[in-house]
Amino acid sequence: MKTILLVLFLLPFYALAQNSEALIQSGNAKAGEKNYTGAIADFSRAIQLDGNNSRIYYYRANAYSNLKDYRNAISDFTRSIELNPNYVMAWFYRGNAHAANHEPTDAIDDFDHAMAMNTPTAEMYHYRANAKSDAGDYDGAIADFNTAIKMSPNNADLYEYRGVAKANQGNHQGAIADYDVAARLQPNNSDLVFYRANSKASLGDFPGAIADYKRATTLNPRNADAFFYCANAEANLKQYDAAIADFKTAISINPRLPNIYKYLANALSHGSNIGSAASYFTDALKRDPNNAEIYLYDGIVKNNLGDQDAAMTDFNKSIKLNPKNADAYQTRADLRYDLKDYDGAKGDADTAIILDPKNSYAYLSRARVLLKLKDTVKALADADQSIKINPTNDYGLVVRGDIRTIMKKYPDALADYDKALRINSGNAETYLKRGAARLMAGDRTGSLQDYNKALTMDKGNVSMYSRAGQEMLDAEFYADVLPVYDFLLSKKPTESGYYINRGIAKQHTGNEQGALTDFNHAIDMDAVSGKALAQRASLQLQLKNYDASLQDVNKALLINENDDEAYFIRGNLYLEKKDYRNALSDYNTALFINLKNDKVVASRGYVESFLPDFKDRMNADFADAIKRQPNNARVYDLRGQAKFNTRDLTAAQDFDKAIALDARYAPAYLHRGLLKVSGANTSSACADFKKAFDLGMKEAQEQIRRYCK
Repeated sequence: MKTILLVLFLLPFYALAQNSEALIQSGNAKAGEKNYTGAIADFSRAIQLDGNNSRIYYYRANAYSNLKDYRNAISDFTRSIELNPNYVMAWFYRGNAHAANHEPTDAIDDFDHAMAMNTPTAEMYHYRANAKSDAGDYDGAIADFNTAIKMSPNNADLYEYRGVAKANQGNHQGAIADYDVAARLQPNNSDLVFYRANSKASLGDFPGAIADYKRATTLNPRNADAFFYCANAEANLKQYDAAIADFKTAISINPRLPNIYKYLANALSHGSNIGSAASYFTDALKRDPNNAEIYLYDGIVKNNLGDQDAAMTDFNKSIKLNPKNADAYQTRADLRYDLKDYDGAKGDADTAIILDPKNSYAYLSRARVLLKLKDTVKALADADQSIKINPTNDYGLVVRGDIRTIMKKYPDALADYDKALRINSGNAETYLKRGAARLMAGDRTGSLQDYNKALTMDKGNVSMYSRAGQEMLDAEFYADVLPVYDFLLSKKPTESGYYINRGIAKQHTGNEQGALTDFNHAIDMDAVSGKALAQRASLQLQLKNYDASLQDVNKALLINENDDEAYFIRGNLYLEKKDYRNALSDYNTALFINLKNDKVVASRGYVESFLPDFKDRMNADFADAIKRQPNNARVYDLRGQAKFNTRDLTAAQDFDKAIALDARYAPAYLHRGLLKVSGANTSSACADFKKAFDLGMKEAQEQIRRYCK
């Protein structure tokens, strides 16, 4: 928060002796000329002559405050109060001195005392509010600002500082509303425009933030922070060239801004003139060949450009030149993590933490490594420590959310992602991660909303569309993912994998011919694409072209005998042909190759329901499947079918559960309808068959013709 400058209006005095009066007059005159040292000397001599005059201590305390010698000021204000406990202004200004000396609790006590002695002014509420903000009591600060504003509704400072308190609360919308009022009252106040820009950036309104940062730097061209944060906002919008220019301006004003070279290095790596990124630091190294910091950022640039070997050489050189730089070890830890050198990464993160126990990013680097080493408990402890050090770092919250997601602590993970988005709502990556966590928690509606939000925020970003598309496809959002792959193919028409994925989506939305066209196109582009052949086999199975399906899947397995998905598809083919033993064999092989292929477990449980003496194994497989995917409607639907096959009367509960998890999961309606028919409940069964058909399940039409006259 902006420091409050004391403007002192010295009170009249009455001297006990002519000499002390003359010294007081002289001291006040010198203070009026800002000769505070001379004033202090006069007041000190006056105290020697009249040591029980509370006003002289008060005057000298003010002079000390104006020299920022707050400890001596507090001592003199205290003596003034001892001599005259009813001296309201001495209490008030001692509160200011405590606040300036970073002692907000003492300041609040003094302000409380002063305000209890006399009718409080708007200024008193203002200063106490500032102290409460400094103490972290934002609710109390806002309450005081509210009172001050009622008393002085045209004081721009009150709106400005209330906005700061609201921003510190995380209420950036409320903060912006206050900054808007303050800006109308003081249109040339660069600080409040800067604060408003920060709140806009925190809400993800980077264009609005940039406009305010530009205005702030116009009003105050020496505001290095405004140039720095403006550059960050521009980088978030991928306006890297503009960001580079602003980073360089910030450096020219204040080259010691924390992490500015690091951010500049990242922007240079993405700028339109990529060659200038390397040359910028190369030239700097020519001028200063033993500067460890330049090697560090040169390494960051090279890493961002994909030259990991050169980056490692630079990081090693930086550490050799300055073995005490925690940031260098933390950055090298991240590179070693990317290179899958987890032991080396952990060693570097450990060193960074030893060198700087307050390096919040080092704890996150180590947390990510520990996660790879399967030590989720210690990973979570490191993430907790990072957040404790820097509670407003959205990246730390996201990392902890990732850890909690892996630990299946979904409510806690979602709370972390939610908080990260309140801090930085402009991060598409966080929406993507929250979408995945919501899906695992069973919130399919919220998951899809987050995936769409990530795509909207990162509109046109091929990398984001590719990642989101794959996750949406895996989540079976088939209709919603089709436009994603249409876009990706418009940008990369030679990418066979995109045709395969679009074909899968088309297959599951009833466009079987379109799916076949896409699979054929992928195979024409890459004749040895086992994935394309396997997916075409799946489609041929759906079309009941069993020979063509078997031919394709066998070709896929000749290309890659370790393709667990191909074994799964062939297992489904054998299941369709009622060859349960071979189906079971293929499901076993798929799981042997990839124990994490969750969908195979439930399918194996289902096929076991057709085999004598396999009921215990069937129950074990479904228990495992539900443990792996407790919110997956398909798992409960398959278990319901298996129970129906084994004449287990609780099958209906599983179909009900599947529908409760996903009201648009058509197979569960079909199978529940068949169960109802077996129980002679035809009327209710027909409602289920019609629902399944409405949701796109063609097989339901035959049941409607048979049972629903």
